[in-house]
Amino acid sequence: MNTLIRSLLIPCLSLPLFAQEPAKEPPKQDPAPKTEAQKQEAPKTLQLGQRVNGDVTLTDLDGKAVKAHDFMGKVTVVSFYSISCPIQKAWDARLAQIQKDFEGQGAVFLHIDSNKTEIDATDDNQKPIDGIKAHLKDKGLPFRVLVDNGNKVADLFDAKTTPHVYVFGADGKLVYKGLVDDDQKDRNAEKRNNYLRDVVGKLLKGEKVEPFATKEEGCSIKRASAAGGGGRGGRRGGEGRGEKKGNG
Repeated sequence: MNTLIRSLLIPCLSLPLFAQEPAKEPPKQDPAPKTEAQKQEAPKTLQLGQRVNGDVTLTDLDGKAVKAHDFMGKVTVVSFYSISCPIQKAWDARLAQIQKDFEGQGAVFLHIDSNKTEIDATDDNQKPIDGIKAHLKDKGLPFRVLVDNGNKVADLFDAKTTPHVYVFGADGKLVYKGLVDDDQKDRNAEKRNNYLRDVVGKLLKGEKVEPFATKEEGCSIKRASAAGGGGRGGRRGGEGRGEKKGNG
């Protein structure tokens, strides 16, 4: 009798023990492979404090390749440029003077034309590079202009207007982007903020410059991807009207 009772009780007493065992998790499945669309990241643009990939290369008006790596170790100014923008023209003389004042101290100045309307051949303009050369000679401007076909470098920099200036320290890091100064119409030289001149001067003296930006102002860059003119940022519409984006 005792044997019978024990045989009935033992299974019953064991039930709570089995109930306390944690439930087994289902085996983890490998994540589904990413689609091609998921693999493609959004285009990255240059940020303050970053360096440009040294392999980035453009050509100048004589067809000579110019590579970003060539300027490592030098204070470098990059200015997005236009020969037809009236707002650009208002700053040209000051840009030329800044270049003259600092080139002898080792600074490098590069002016990049990314405007499809100025660098692409058309039925009326089969040699657009000659037009840029003629403009520089006629105005007496000492600018070394690089051609940005397909506006790849303008997109990398997120350049919006002409002018739109970028300053790199000798370590290759971007420390300033934005305006030449805040007096585009040259109305008050005594009170203007000479952003570009001040930043380059400090860097050449070995002084530290905290990275900063000002709001660009000028004609919008006429990109290859833009249909019929408007472009991104800055000014919209045709080049000749002289509209601009404020310093808000």
